[in-house]
Amino acid sequence: MDRPPRNSTGAEPPGGEPFPGFDPGSARRTRVPTARRGGGAGPPAQPNPWLIGLAVAVVLGAMSIAAFGFLAPDDTAAGPTTTPTTGATSTTEGSTTTEDGATTSTTTEDGATTSTTGTDGTVTTTSLPGGEIPPIDPIGDPIPIADLTLTKNDIGPLDFGADGDQVLGRLAATFGEPTQDTGFIVGSGTWGECAGDAIRVVQWGPLNIVVKGEPGDSKFVSYRMDLKYGGITSPTTDMETRSGLRVGDKVSQLKSIYAGFVIDFVVHPVAGLVFELRSGLGEDLLLWGPVESQDDNAVVTGIYSPDSCRQS
Repeated sequence: MDRPPRNSTGAEPPGGEPFPGFDPGSARRTRVPTARRGGGAGPPAQPNPWLIGLAVAVVLGAMSIAAFGFLAPDDTAAGPTTTPTTGATSTTEGSTTTEDGATTSTTTEDGATTSTTGTDGTVTTTSLPGGEIPPIDPIGDPIPIADLTLTKNDIGPLDFGADGDQVLGRLAATFGEPTQDTGFIVGSGTWGECAGDAIRVVQWGPLNIVVKGEPGDSKFVSYRMDLKYGGITSPTTDMETRSGLRVGDKVSQLKSIYAGFVIDFVVHPVAGLVFELRSGLGEDLLLWGPVESQDDNAVVTGIYSPDSCRQS
């Protein structure tokens, strides 16, 4: 940065010093008065103006230094600090953030949890404050896979609107412990719920079951079978629609199985290219799900029930 001018003319004084140099040798020497004959004394000696100016400058400089030291802020005073943190865990303002690969979760002071999982289409969720994941106790006997047909309104004997704990318990008796469980969260609409709904998403391999409500009072509202969630060897991949479509089938099989239905291929803002199945033009949506492409050899990677928000 350029320094400001040092004198009133805009130029620095000679030698770059803030004050003109003082050369004692070039100054006019003061004559020492001598006593006159006859006992008289000469006029008193006059103060040297150069010395007076130098003394004033020294005094002013000392005062400036003292004033600056008095007004300068105390380096030890408390103030806001920022500490960069590198690693798997950081704590800020009473919250804890953990990063593990493609998954990030944050737990705040009130117990709410926000999580973002991967880049494979899974969702960002926010848990309800102070909530723990309720256990799922197996209920009844296992349901035969052949009876778990995927339809618009249910999965075999498990109807939409049925008690959420009962549905999850029957599936736990059939498939064992779930692969993942979000607990009750504040939905953002990604699972087909209305934004702000309290939902719980429980996963068995590629099968995702969505219940809406709260612990002890929830209802089964929708499902999504999708190979992007993994578990291609899970027994849930053997579940099929009433007409016989499974995830992993070819688009040609989709067209053949539902030859008498209307099949549209559209781009969904989250799921990407999907098929939409209807019984006729202008009819309600029956099923939908992502596909690799419209080519006959492309794979049907997901089968979804209609969004629960549309049914609310």
